[in-house]
Amino acid sequence: MPQIKKEAKVMNIKLEKSVHDKLQLFCNETGLSKTAATEKILDKYLTEYFERPQSNRSLF
Repeated sequence: MPQIKKEAKVMNIKLEKSVHDKLQLFCNETGLSKTAATEKILDKYLTEYFERPQSNRSLF
């Protein structure tokens, strides 16, 4: 049965080597692809960011 294609945008980024190494280790341990892992990580972070009151939004 074919997979349903999701709407997507291509994004090319440069990551600091140490961040990439952590992402690669995470993917190796979880079995997720880098795309799936990055989507999940970004979605979680951005959801938490936007749930905060605007006056309380800081990057970290």
